[in-house]
Amino acid sequence: MSEQDAYWHEQIHRVMPELEIAEYELHQEGLVNDVLIVNNEWVIRFTKTEWGKELMANEDRLMRFLQPRLSLSIPTPVKRADGVIVYPHLIGETLLRQTWQGAGEAVIQTLADQLGQFLHELHSIDEEDLDWEVPHSFAPTTRETWLEIHGRVVDKVYPLLLPHQIDWVEALFLPALSAPDFFNHDQVLVHGDLAPYHILFHPEQKRITAVIDFGVAGLGDPAADIGSLLNYYGESLVTRLGNTYPNMQSLLTRARFYAHAIELQWVVLGIESGEHYWFTSHLGGARDIWGRG
Repeated sequence: MSEQDAYWHEQIHRVMPELEIAEYELHQEGLVNDVLIVNNEWVIRFTKTEWGKELMANEDRLMRFLQPRLSLSIPTPVKRADGVIVYPHLIGETLLRQTWQGAGEAVIQTLADQLGQFLHELHSIDEEDLDWEVPHSFAPTTRETWLEIHGRVVDKVYPLLLPHQIDWVEALFLPALSAPDFFNHDQVLVHGDLAPYHILFHPEQKRITAVIDFGVAGLGDPAADIGSLLNYYGESLVTRLGNTYPNMQSLLTRARFYAHAIELQWVVLGIESGEHYWFTSHLGGARDIWGRG
């Protein structure tokens, strides 16, 4: 047994002493957690930071609250210790854009209806039913935050851009930052990180089976979740969510801004952190985002 295997076996048995380990997969690319999938049955997540423990505690409580209130499956924690959470492994594979696009008209709409219903349910949770202080989502959704991000883009990203790219950035930010009410929104419960690898698809059933990773979920702008979907799946797919998300059209202006601006945000974070893989985190995203208005 390698030194790495010995270490992770020890960590697994520290949390689940009786578990017989046949195999495990290690995923360390996340910003907050190391994730182990053990025997294809259990997910064990270990926080990398002290502040991650607070996020995990909130996520644990939030998932237990949401589980009976959502039409799609989400992780159901069975154990949480200091900086560790355990839940059953949910079946499914990453919902890729090409899978959704090539699924046939009936399946395409079914997937859109599933996602729209899930988001409508999540965004419609009554804040008064949450009997603890739920934090704000990490997704940036205020004018002040985006003014600050824009300043960092100007300082750190502009020196790397060609003139026409700078023109594109300015055209993106101008309407958002010049209108004082652009970011006005009702505060709702949001997922905050609806990347494709957090949406699980069953290829035989041709349905979405689960949404995972509520680590940065919290109160925020519902358009941020729509923007995450737009960024990867594109407008031609995401606008189909309107069947089961009745007021989605009213969110699209901000959602389109988020869908574009998130790429710049990650470039800034990559420059500041020195984690160069962040520069490429949005390669392969959609390009059919139909405008900023």
